[in-house]
Amino acid sequence: MVNISADNCIKCKKCENVCPVEGIDIENNSISENCIKCYHCGATCPRKAVGNKNIIGNTSQNNIQPYDFELLMQQRRSHRIFSTQQVSPEVLKEFVEHMRFSPTASNLQSLSFTIITNKAKLKEINDLTIETISKAYKSVNRFSKPLIRFFKGKKALKKMEKSKRKFMEKAELREDMICYNAPALIVIHSESNPVGMPCHDAGIWTGMATLYAELLNLSTCINGFIVNAAKRNSKIKETMHIPANKEIYSTILIGYPKLKFENRVDRKIPKVRFIAE
Repeated sequence: MVNISADNCIKCKKCENVCPVEGIDIENNSISENCIKCYHCGATCPRKAVGNKNIIGNTSQNNIQPYDFELLMQQRRSHRIFSTQQVSPEVLKEFVEHMRFSPTASNLQSLSFTIITNKAKLKEINDLTIETISKAYKSVNRFSKPLIRFFKGKKALKKMEKSKRKFMEKAELREDMICYNAPALIVIHSESNPVGMPCHDAGIWTGMATLYAELLNLSTCINGFIVNAAKRNSKIKETMHIPANKEIYSTILIGYPKLKFENRVDRKIPKVRFIAE
């Protein structure tokens, strides 16, 4: 809970101005029950008069230049060829703990993390995912195609057929096409919340995590197949020891790279539209 220390407060009201829910009243020394515990107040208070034990000290300006960050984004790529070197539990635990400062969509901080390094479990997740997704794709057949075409349109049907062909062909060629023999899998999950935004929180966390991993010489691959398969097959969550009331929102394969991408490859310039008037 946020507290106000009247002895230290100089009534500059920076905390009032920065509060996203307008929940601080310095004159009356009160905090509204609407407080979302973002602690912007404590982060901005020059006298540390407002906040709680979460205020851990002063921040210092980083020396990362925009160009450095641009290069970091350019060098990040999805890896599917991992070294046999294992990532220690200590490194993985610290990785997730340091990522607690990642932005969130609702500040509920509801995400939980399961880290799987057991090879047998990873193989089981890999096989169950291939089996589940293959079964789903097989439902796109001569009986369902007319319905898909009618409700979704010809373009959607063509995309589904193309996606099915690519997945089934790759499954025939690679037994490890889901987990790619990665030494570890990070599963991001949370209880469903009608007012929270865990899906967005997980997406933000995942994107930030892939960049942070690069700084630790770790490689990552975001895997949406596991997320989709887990929604269709409860055995996958059981294998991960994730409770039935938890929803899986993202998964990341992580390990040390077996090869390095020497060249940066450009991507198309996004379309940008301004509405100024």
